[in-house]
Amino acid sequence: MNKYEVSTSRSGQFLATFFATIGSFGLGTVLSWPAPTLPQLSAQSCSGSCEGLLILSVEQQSWVAALLNFGAFTAGPLAGLLMPRYGKKRTMAILSLPIFIGWLCLIFASNVEMLYVGRFLTGFSGAFSMLAPGYIAEICEVEIRGSLASFMQVMTMMGLLFTYTIGTFLDWRSLSAVCSVVPILVIISMYFIPRSPMFFLSKGLKEEAISSLKFFRGRNVDVTQEIIKMEASTKDSKTIVNLGIMAILSNKTYLNPLSISLMLMLLQQFSGIKVISSYIVQIFQNAGSKFDANICSIVVGVIQVTGTSISVLVVDKFGRRRLLILSEMFISIAFCMLGTFFYIQESHSPCPALDTCQDQFVTAETVDNLAWLPLASIVTFAVAYSMGMGPLPWVLNAELFSKEAKDHSSSLCASFNWLCSFMVVKFSPSLENLIGASGSYLSFAALAACGTFLIVISVPETKGKTEEEIQQGFNKGKSLDTEAGLSKDYDKEELCTDLIKPLIKEKQIEIK
Repeated sequence: MNKYEVSTSRSGQFLATFFATIGSFGLGTVLSWPAPTLPQLSAQSCSGSCEGLLILSVEQQSWVAALLNFGAFTAGPLAGLLMPRYGKKRTMAILSLPIFIGWLCLIFASNVEMLYVGRFLTGFSGAFSMLAPGYIAEICEVEIRGSLASFMQVMTMMGLLFTYTIGTFLDWRSLSAVCSVVPILVIISMYFIPRSPMFFLSKGLKEEAISSLKFFRGRNVDVTQEIIKMEASTKDSKTIVNLGIMAILSNKTYLNPLSISLMLMLLQQFSGIKVISSYIVQIFQNAGSKFDANICSIVVGVIQVTGTSISVLVVDKFGRRRLLILSEMFISIAFCMLGTFFYIQESHSPCPALDTCQDQFVTAETVDNLAWLPLASIVTFAVAYSMGMGPLPWVLNAELFSKEAKDHSSSLCASFNWLCSFMVVKFSPSLENLIGASGSYLSFAALAACGTFLIVISVPETKGKTEEEIQQGFNKGKSLDTEAGLSKDYDKEELCTDLIKPLIKEKQIEIK
């Protein structure tokens, strides 16, 4: 097959990936909506009297920022109920309706309760972080599975950038009206792509499955062999009873991948991404940056889109594990930088007279000279997050689980992700008030440093491996090697000296 034919045969996969991730773009708008909106709803936005304006307290603002996570938490199990009956494609269309209603609540909100309801319903867009990669994994070839599944995060970052940009010029109601168009686009776009061939085969609709697969592989491509493999896989899955949560938790074969995915979800949210996306404008305002806070947020949005796009291109070349390690490491460095700046700012005290500042180590000039550091820190964070911790936990959530455990395990991990997100967004302002901005950001740095270590010792490499190959590693009770999928026994042998290796091979020594 020549280069032109390969491109043609994959065009259906690229088109379906784009349409399936429009909902992820909408998720980005929901996540970043508080950044330009909350400053407009604060008392500081009033130049004179605040009478007749919708003004929120700090506590109410934290609820407005955090409630989307409860919506996403609810949407995960709901999507799990809808998927077996309607498939992932139609589930995305169905969930777009409450999301649209949520935007209407925000547009016409006259009190804080309507804002709460609107944020809860728009939070249903969180289900797309599970639905889009799951749909893409079912329709694409193994060679490009990681890249296309990661595109969900690119679209999410584009949604963030879109909101940061137009939020600079629009009031919050107009911003909500523009964002409300996205769920309508999702419903329309779903009309132009078929449901996955795996879904059709699960319903006994072979002709529809062949037609669907030809859409994704090319009309002139012979899909007979692939359909035969899919049928065999479907028959095997029908003989497998979906395991309940208790059965998964009590079996090490299923518990190991579940634990890894849960750990990655926790590390993703406690990386501080939701704090950055929800409060980025206020962070720059609190830092007293010389640069316009809204412009800084746009710059960060551009960096996130660029970094995530690069990740999509390299994830199937460098592997998931390596990118995750580098991502967590640089996230820790970024928060060390940001925490250090705020520590210096908090340590600085104004001088009542010029002569009293002669012996002061941290002066106003010191803080002023470091005004670039918050922007540099958050740009570093944006690059690091978008290259690994952003897209890859969701990619692994779609890859790690066996068929019989996939539905409940992936839904549990998605719900856990949004629960962690709620905790971070809701309680970060309280934590900052308690230990200061520097203490808060340095805490994120410490968590990311611990996360780097945990990924090194526990996360397997799934690059280029089929579902069966991934499961074989867990079924044998062995870790997948970082590059070649070798067993732990081999790794232990590599650590031994050349003198002992021959003895191991002759089985004269048993490695304990």
